This record gives sequence, C-alpha cells and structure tokens, in this order.
Amino acid sequence: MNLNVNYMGLQLRNPIVIASSPFTASLEPVKKAESAGAGAVVLKSVFEEQIKGEAAFLDVFNDYPEAADYLNNYIGQDYLDKHLKFISQLKNEVGIPVIASINCSSDGTWADYARSMEAAGADALELNIYLMPTGADITSQQVEEGYLSVLRSVVERVSIPVSVKLNMRFTNILNICSRIYNRGGRAVVMFNRMFEPDFDIDEIKLTHPSGALSSPSELRNSLRTVGLCAPQITELDISVSTGVYTGEDVVKCILAGAKSVQLCSAISKSGFGIIGRMTDYLSCWMDRHTFSQVEDFRGLLSRNRSSDEDLYQRVQYMRFFPSK
Repeated sequence: MNLNVNYMGLQLRNPIVIASSPFTASLEPVKKAESAGAGAVVLKSVFEEQIKGEAAFLDVFNDYPEAADYLNNYIGQDYLDKHLKFISQLKNEVGIPVIASINCSSDGTWADYARSMEAAGADALELNIYLMPTGADITSQQVEEGYLSVLRSVVERVSIPVSVKLNMRFTNILNICSRIYNRGGRAVVMFNRMFEPDFDIDEIKLTHPSGALSSPSELRNSLRTVGLCAPQITELDISVSTGVYTGEDVVKCILAGAKSVQLCSAISKSGFGIIGRMTDYLSCWMDRHTFSQVEDFRGLLSRNRSSDEDLYQRVQYMRFFPSK
C-alpha cells in the first residue's frame, strides 16, 4: 500500500508524526523515531520566555540593571543558538521532515527567530500558542485575535509552512480555523492539552496533576471536530494529536479528514514500536478495503460525505436517551 501523505506541502512516507515532546528534544530519540518508521517529527518547543531571556532567577540582579540586561540577552541568545545547531544537526543526520516548534503567548520581536529556524533547515514551523484568559473583561474575540496576531507576526517573516496548535475551548473552532487559513496558516493541530491544577484537600493547596498523558476517550472529540472542519476548510491541513493510541485510531482520524496524526502519549506507554504497529495496521486495513493510497479514503466519514450526517448533530441525544 502507498502510505505517502502530503502535510503542509511536505511529503511524508506515512501520516505518523512524532509530536513536540521529550522524544524530539535530542538526536538519538529522533533517529530512533525515524528508524521505527515515523513520517516526520515536531521538535520539542522552544519557549518564548526563554527566547526573550526572561529567566526568573534574574530577579536577584534588580539592583544591577546592566548585569540583568546582559544576562537576559545572553540567556536568550545562548538558548536559541543551541536549538538552531540542533536543527542543523538533525537535517544532516535524518531524512524525514523536521518541523520546528515555538511555545508562545504574544507577538513581538522574538518572531524574527522563526526566520533563524528556517535558515537552520527547519522544513516547517508549528506554533504552540498558549493564551488562557483569566479576567472577566477579556472577550472571546480578543483571545482569537491574540492567536491570529501571533500567527501573522511569524508568517510575515518566514517562507516555510506554518501550523497552529489549538486548544479545544474555542466557541466556534471552525471559524478560527477558517481565519487561521486566511491569515496564512497551512495547518492546525488538534489539540493542545492545557495542563490544569489539582486540589490537595488535606493540605488545602494547589498541586500539579499526577498524569499529563491524553486518554483514548479524548479521540472522539477530535474526530467530531475534524469531521466538521475538514470538508468546510478544504485547503487547511489538519493533524490530530489527542487520543491517538492504535492503528485503528489512525484510520479513524483519516476517515474524519485528517492529513496526519501526532504521537506522544502512545510512545510514552508503548515505545517507538507502536509506530510500526500503526503503519502495519493501516496498510492491512487499506488492503482489506481495496484502497491503494491514503487519499482514497481521507474524509469519507466527514460530515458532508457521511451517510448519516445527523450523528454530528444534537439528534444523537434523542437516539441514546429516547423519551418514554
């Protein structure tokens, strides 16, 4: 079977992408991912705060502003230089597409560094935008404009394709996807899982949650959103990064209309061997259903092509909970 896919204009040997994570933070695990069959990798994000050199420990230099400014610039540039060298090294030693990633919350001069990542050899760029409104005076429109402002500041500086990793809390995610495409974005990644605090009721304090991995049950939300979005914004590529654990999950995502899937939690639980098991399953499934290439069945169960569009709507409540 031909498992090749085109994601953001990049030719991937299959739709399996390793998500931005500790598995893409150094050379050896990236090479292991390539050997295991991954189609591409998204590098572990560089953080806007560190690019800008805003390190918390610099507070000790409040009485010495010149020293603080020097260290700010040094930390930011040193951090970036190491990452750029890492990108160049990867491009020399692996043959699959390398997608750089920036975790950011604002636009600004830091976006010029996206151009440096392009110059270092990155094939594309993923923006992991983190905007969490904490005030009642912030409107949903302001939040969305924040995303678009960050995207615009980067797209203006690079020629490589740019994707945006979204969270699942937009009022109308279809609208923001459309606006992302109109502002120059080539793809969206569904979804960024925002880490949330837990409460320790004995100590009466906030704590970090014990687990950061996604759950297989979260895939259903991804499938529904992709199935609605893909047929309406056909030029925008979609990658699913939440709830993908098996080869069957990969098939489902493509049937919904996704171009690729991104793995992190699945590798944490099963190791890099899961990549080969997923591609084997995908190939066998395609053979069983007489599909010769992935594009033959992509989107077959999206809303506009499904034989039962009502399952994307509220009518499902009446089916599962009928009146007496």
